[in-house]
Amino acid sequence: MGQVKMPKVGRPPQGTAPRDTAEQLKQSALTLLARKGYSAVTIKDIAHEANLTTAMIYYHFKDKTDLVRATIEYAIENALQHFSKVSKNTDHPAALIHDWLQMHVSLQSDISKLLKLIVDYRHSDMRTPYIDAAIRHFYDTERELVAACIRRGQRVQVFKTGDPDTVSDLISTFLDGAMLRSFLVDDFDIKASIEMFEATLWTSLGFDGRWD
Repeated sequence: MGQVKMPKVGRPPQGTAPRDTAEQLKQSALTLLARKGYSAVTIKDIAHEANLTTAMIYYHFKDKTDLVRATIEYAIENALQHFSKVSKNTDHPAALIHDWLQMHVSLQSDISKLLKLIVDYRHSDMRTPYIDAAIRHFYDTERELVAACIRRGQRVQVFKTGDPDTVSDLISTFLDGAMLRSFLVDDFDIKASIEMFEATLWTSLGFDGRWD
């Protein structure tokens, strides 16, 4: 009699794609970790939030640290994919920066949760090089993307002034503050805030507002 092959513990239910279950877990983890804080949340809490078993989490992730790393990378990748999609029909430097700013309006909920998770994690005693590297990737990517747009804009005389790296850091700092405030203050108008910032940004870069 042949040996019976046992299913892997926590295997996704038949008909459920493993990728869909993993994304469900990461989205649930992002929401719960932002709400309750990095240190206070357990694997069991995340499983309950996702309406899944803890075995299902361990099917996809090694432990809580692995899930948090994957969750941060998931939120970052979603933002970058969204930006790529909305900006694929333009190469105008000002339009690209505008799209980057507006992405934070469109994805306000997930990005603000991501930043809240990062702040809580950075103040926890559970630091790991894997999660630190994911966070650095987010900020390095943002800085390189925006600074490259500014340098290109200066080469073609769309932008007349401003140090690309300094302005890129300014944009990143503003967006962090605006996103966290939108998470903490119910009536904060993130769209209006970003529009006012953008107008000030164009002045500092010497951009005349012409998109053609």
